[in-house]
Amino acid sequence: MTSRDDLPRAMVDCFAYDDVALIEKLVTGMEVAVSIIGTGESAYALPAVEIVTDGNYDYDARYNPGRTEYFAPARLDANQAKVISETALTVHRVLALRHLSRIDLILDEDNVPQLIDINIAPGMTETSLFPQAIEAAGRDLGAVYKEIVGLARKP
Repeated sequence: MTSRDDLPRAMVDCFAYDDVALIEKLVTGMEVAVSIIGTGESAYALPAVEIVTDGNYDYDARYNPGRTEYFAPARLDANQAKVISETALTVHRVLALRHLSRIDLILDEDNVPQLIDINIAPGMTETSLFPQAIEAAGRDLGAVYKEIVGLARKP
């Protein structure tokens, strides 16, 4: 929904499912996913993956070929990449997440990262964003998965 005129219909649709609605300000910009490995200060960010789609990045856009294009690493300048990575790491650390996470953000028109959501069990299939980030980092998928298992086994 991008117009105030759409709000009444959206509310009717929403209340068909529940009696609570969450209304948020529309944030536009570059959507990126940042995968994090580790815990606390030892956590590190993999290169951001940029998500480009016409319309919303919804289930249909994610799982139907041709609806979405991914850029790994994201098409960011050095400063933007640093801000995105630092923001994702801060979210991971503040929430005391362990071992792995994927932090989804929108870099708005003022180059300010806006948090979309936090994934504590990101996808690990060959088409998921987490493996794309591992590949963009030039790392071996199996070795990274072994690293994550090793982190999880530590007390």
